[in-house]
Amino acid sequence: MFTQFEVDLAGYFVQRAAAYANMGEIDQAITDYTTALELYPDDAPAYYRRGCMLAAAARHIEAIADYDRALALDALHDGALFRRGVSYTALTDFDRAVMDYDRAIALNPLFAQYYQQRGLAHSLNSAVELAIHDFDQALLLDLHDVLSYYYRAQTYSMIGEYPRAIADLTYAINLAPGDPAIYFERATNYYYHSDYVRALADYRQAIVLEPEYAEAYAGLGATSLHIGHLQDALTSYRRYLHLVGKDADPRITRLVKRMEEGIGAAAQSS
Repeated sequence: MFTQFEVDLAGYFVQRAAAYANMGEIDQAITDYTTALELYPDDAPAYYRRGCMLAAAARHIEAIADYDRALALDALHDGALFRRGVSYTALTDFDRAVMDYDRAIALNPLFAQYYQQRGLAHSLNSAVELAIHDFDQALLLDLHDVLSYYYRAQTYSMIGEYPRAIADLTYAINLAPGDPAIYFERATNYYYHSDYVRALADYRQAIVLEPEYAEAYAGLGATSLHIGHLQDALTSYRRYLHLVGKDADPRITRLVKRMEEGIGAAAQSS
């Protein structure tokens, strides 16, 4: 049994942990949730919230252990099932993730994000039809779910359905016009669809929104090279190499070296 003092003191630490979480102070939030649970270990929501903080710190195995404890205390906690699924997805254990999403959806079938994340797990596991079905369902429940458009577009792209991917990404841009990742994704689909003018425009817009977007410079370089704009390609690739340093794709490093040697040889011969 726990005294009322212990329960009240645990409640104080839970409230302070929530305040830390709202400020983005993840470590302090975890510490306070831990103190609260030492005082009152029968608090399922506290295990759930600490699990969310652990997951935010990419400590997914520990997060799953907390979701397990929350579910042992409250088997109908759909949020804990959902979040455990998210952590399983992060650990690439897609089968377990889908099982948790299934259970969460059975408990709360009207929450779009549950379908969205189950769709993502299916997509990452190459179950394309199941993924698209889940994204469709998420969008039936929430037409403004930007991530479902984005993930569905990525899934369409996996199977070469570039016009459908572009349509989804265009809708996502209308909803979130300041997100450089969506422009980057649409640019890549334009590239694969051989629409190089629009690809260039979207890669450039991604860079306007995020000036140090290394992958966008790489895409800009590839597109410029494809249409024969060698100097533009070299400039973009050099910027990419500068931004990523030692983590650069070795294929681009070798390509830049060959381009520089080719330009140097051409200059000498002229």
